[in-house]
Amino acid sequence: MSAKVICSNDLELRRTAIMTDGNATGTDAAEFPSGDPGTSLLHPGVSKFGGTSLATGQRMLHAARLVASQVDGSGVVVVSAMSGVTNRLEELARVDDPDVRREILDELGRVHLEGGRQIMGDAFRGSDLSKALERRLQTLEDVPTDLPLPRRRDRIVSAGEDLSALLVTRALIEVGLPAIHIDARRVVRTDERFGQAIPDDDETLRLARSLLLPLLKEGRVPVLQGFLGATDSGETTTLGRGGSDFTAAILGAALGAREVTIWTDVDGIFTADPRLVPEARVLEEMGYEEAVELAWFGARVIHPAAAKHAVGRRVSLRVRNSLRPEAPGTLIRTDRRGSAGVAALAFRPRVSLITVRSRPLFMAWGFLARVFDVLARSEIAVDLVATSHTSTAFTVADGAPLDRVRRELETFSEVEVETGLGTVTAVGAGLRSRPGLAARLLMALDDIPVRLVSQATDAALSLVLESGDGAEVLKRLHRELGTTDTPSPH
Repeated sequence: MSAKVICSNDLELRRTAIMTDGNATGTDAAEFPSGDPGTSLLHPGVSKFGGTSLATGQRMLHAARLVASQVDGSGVVVVSAMSGVTNRLEELARVDDPDVRREILDELGRVHLEGGRQIMGDAFRGSDLSKALERRLQTLEDVPTDLPLPRRRDRIVSAGEDLSALLVTRALIEVGLPAIHIDARRVVRTDERFGQAIPDDDETLRLARSLLLPLLKEGRVPVLQGFLGATDSGETTTLGRGGSDFTAAILGAALGAREVTIWTDVDGIFTADPRLVPEARVLEEMGYEEAVELAWFGARVIHPAAAKHAVGRRVSLRVRNSLRPEAPGTLIRTDRRGSAGVAALAFRPRVSLITVRSRPLFMAWGFLARVFDVLARSEIAVDLVATSHTSTAFTVADGAPLDRVRRELETFSEVEVETGLGTVTAVGAGLRSRPGLAARLLMALDDIPVRLVSQATDAALSLVLESGDGAEVLKRLHRELGTTDTPSPH
């Protein structure tokens, strides 16, 4: 099976996309760039829809109408898998029991075929769309079992976005847009880190412009899978959970979009998790540094890599609720550097704290380098770090493969590992220059033990504590510090 053709557009989708009246997009006024996209007179939009926004065929039609309601109906659409599908595909990639596999495959078939029926009605039976969905579902049974697990997993898990893209393309056509499905493997070029692939920015930008700009100039609406790409040799790769946001940011940068809209199931970015802090409210806007820190430390509304990539290309991101499109959402600006107070709080559970003490009891030169060399060779990401004369402490996600790392560290140091912890992070530009902020924060927690305090950036201050205290800490700090979305000078 070729990774480059498993999501090819079926003939019906191609024919319908081509048969347009030329009036849907108003592209006569568009001047798309041959070089720097920032010189275009009309910048195409990029809309990314998450799984909850595409949970059923009806929601896909609703998403299609949202795209059609944009100013000129033009732009690129990036889609995630339908809600819950990626989890089932992950399970499919892990299990060998034929009965369990058949159960998962049957469930996936029912979900996607029902989505097609909801989009097309009686016309779905026997249509080219139904056949295309069935062909892609069949490929899940044909993935070679002798492939290395990371490669096999990516081939299987990518089916969620492949199937969703076929359905959304059809939904866009049903509402009158000249949509065409473009396989993201032709556009997003990555390395070979299967499961956590890193896009080649320059090559992806070149491919996106060469493949998508001509279609946009013709008035077409390209639909691409988020979350996945391909290596130089054409092998399917995935970008990790939340990677669809990353795809949208990459494409927005390549095409010179002024704004990339991330459609999700919440009204925007909140001052704290509203499930834990009922009085939390939606921020009107925030700076990219705040957004990156907030995303990394627990607010999973947007992928941190998406925010980082967007700011590098000066593309603003807007988080909106597809189920409440009248809500303006939160704008993540590339030109905003400050806030009038702590903008938001984030809680990240399931964190481990590792304390490494040097031998003998002084920190010789090279000690930290040795510690982090061990972590780097094991590809373990470190979140927070604090050091003293004799030791260093850092946090990693619970479940990180630490057994071998601990054994190696213990050859030259004493190691202590604490699990079941969490981090609470206060986010807002200029925090280090605000006198008394850390004191107020700690005084609000006078009866709650804090394991570690870290502030390596002007945009975030983090505390490590028992995970079970996280909700109470969020509530106290939200009351004590207050939050604001009052814009500061740009």
